Amino acid sequence: MTATLALERTALRRGACPSIATPMQTGDGLLVRLRPVAAALTARDLHALADLARAHGNGLIEITARGNFQLRGLSADTVPRLAEGLAASGIVPQTGVAIEVPPLAGVDPSEITDATPVAEALRRAITGAGLRLAPKLAIVVDGGGQLNLGDMVADIRLDAVSQAEGFAWRLSLGGDRTTAKAVALLSPEAVIDGTMTVVEALAAIGPTARGRDLDPEALGAGQVPLALPAASSLHPLGLHDIGGETVLGLAPAYGQMHADHLAALMDGLSACGAVEFRLAPHRTLLVRGLSEATLAAARAHADREGFWSSADAPGRAISICAGAAGCASGTFDTHAAADAMVAHAGALLDGSVDVHISGCPKGCAHPASAAVTLCGTAAGIGLVAPGRAGDAPEATVSPETLEPAIQRIGTLLRARRAENETAKSLLDRTAPATLASAYQGLT
Repeated sequence: MTATLALERTALRRGACPSIATPMQTGDGLLVRLRPVAAALTARDLHALADLARAHGNGLIEITARGNFQLRGLSADTVPRLAEGLAASGIVPQTGVAIEVPPLAGVDPSEITDATPVAEALRRAITGAGLRLAPKLAIVVDGGGQLNLGDMVADIRLDAVSQAEGFAWRLSLGGDRTTAKAVALLSPEAVIDGTMTVVEALAAIGPTARGRDLDPEALGAGQVPLALPAASSLHPLGLHDIGGETVLGLAPAYGQMHADHLAALMDGLSACGAVEFRLAPHRTLLVRGLSEATLAAARAHADREGFWSSADAPGRAISICAGAAGCASGTFDTHAAADAMVAHAGALLDGSVDVHISGCPKGCAHPASAAVTLCGTAAGIGLVAPGRAGDAPEATVSPETLEPAIQRIGTLLRARRAENETAKSLLDRTAPATLASAYQGLT
């Protein structure tokens, strides 16, 4: 079987992450997701990525909510060429199970420990065991720090916990730092073997098993800590002081950029002294090497190329997928809907709640529940408040009347909002039926 034919047969697979080996068919061609093995990237690396996106796809590049790159608009013929181009450029994509560490692991002096060695050892152990695991299985190894992964949901979590002498790893399942169910407290020496017990238990269930499918009490051995408090974690977007170093988090608007803008951004930031770039959660790219003297110019370059550089950018509270323009399952223009949210419903976008705009009920951009979700369906664009994209909507409008519907919700919330009230507080005291009535124009 030729490589092209093999790709054609795998392109329509669902339930698997769209890697170079298994690209996903979307409305604008094949999509490939990749995360470089190297945590630190150079401007040269990102220029090469931009060149490859233009040469082999449609030039669109995305940064995902979990901090991966996605290249769009490829074909069965160009995916192998992309793989060759990445190899020639020295960009090696990670393979196997997704194991995530904080973006500044080993750099942030406030972390409890560098998570990278544990993540690498665990990856080797899983690969060596030859286990069949769920394609979307996610593992977080969080050593702490200012940009920790406390809010990231995973099937398996390892969270570093400070102790009177040294630290231990809290092993938990199926959630973020505060919601995952504890299994055990492991010493640094026992962490790989203890975690592999859970991995093997998942493999024993079958290749679709996820963390939620295991019983933590049945797996638990030794001391299990009480639930951990929420970690003080900064959103990576914006300006950070990391041990006296200036780190700037940039995000392409709604997570998507064109290769031309990425290349121009690299030129501008390099001129400002930037020397290193790191992918981070929440669709962010961290920039290192800037000084106080060049920071304003760097932010001006970002703004000119369509990147957010401030933690209070209103659009950052919105998660969107490619929508009808980029996915065969999308039923409406999600980018236009997000712009309408920013323009007319700013009361929702202070960052205290999540807003999700999904082209279809799969909810790829934000699988968890959101305070407000707009979801494309066969009947129109449904409003779910709160809930997931696949939940039954409170109300539905046609794509042609979506912007006025968003305007009505914005008007309602502005009228109800008390001075300095957060979006979370406002929505907590606003009945979903009230939102639905405004959305449909019944009030």
